[in-house]
Amino acid sequence: MQDCGSLSRHFWLTRGMARTIGVNMSEALRDGKLSLAEYSHAIATCCACGQSARCIEWMSYQGAGAAALPEFCAVKPVIEALRP
Repeated sequence: MQDCGSLSRHFWLTRGMARTIGVNMSEALRDGKLSLAEYSHAIATCCACGQSARCIEWMSYQGAGAAALPEFCAVKPVIEALRP
């Protein structure tokens, strides 16, 4: 895997992207809808994506929430599958 800088940054980006569409990653883990391995893979995927700046900019405009994640989001399929 490429060096993506701070892994914690991608942890928070993944959670933030999920939050914009009403997905709570902690609840998904607790409820067994997402395994720890799947969660770790999603964060690693985010890390390898290289679109952090676009994600941050996109999230800054989603104050009221979003209907869907942007197409450029590498973890879109994982997160949207967890939507309530």
